[in-house]
Amino acid sequence: MKTSEFSVLAAAIRTYYPRFTIFPNQEAMSLWYDALKDLPIDVLSAAVKKWAVTEKWPPTIAELREKCREIVDGERPDWGTGWQEVQKAIRFYGYMRSQEALASMSPVTREAVRRIGFQAICESENPEAIRAQFRQIYESVEQRSSVESSLPAELKSTIRQIRDLSDKMALHD
Repeated sequence: MKTSEFSVLAAAIRTYYPRFTIFPNQEAMSLWYDALKDLPIDVLSAAVKKWAVTEKWPPTIAELREKCREIVDGERPDWGTGWQEVQKAIRFYGYMRSQEALASMSPVTREAVRRIGFQAICESENPEAIRAQFRQIYESVEQRSSVESSLPAELKSTIRQIRDLSDKMALHD
């Protein structure tokens, strides 16, 4: 996205929310642009418009990035949908074909099931407790996944480099 395109969007946000001081100075504009510049202008524009017609307060950078992710990826399924995937996999594959069952699940559901254990879910004599445990883990994995997918690629790369360096330093201690 070009800075001129972002300026038009910033003006729109100011117009949608005239009672708020959103971009008080050029530094604020630059920081916002830097945090959003990797997004396609048409997606960001749609996110701004969607926000303006559904929310009473101005968006934050994080909220706009999340709206963009929703526009591109669609609404993410909730834990109930994930639990239905688990039940379907149990009925179709049984507890003996756990690898195939896991392969049939969405990534978030698969990770939640992996943490509990597919066979542990199948063999549980307390389905309410397993379902509650699944919900808690699913929501945690989904939250992490949502944050990760909203990060700019450049920031993900920087974080990876920092972690790699930190891991190397820990090995030498």
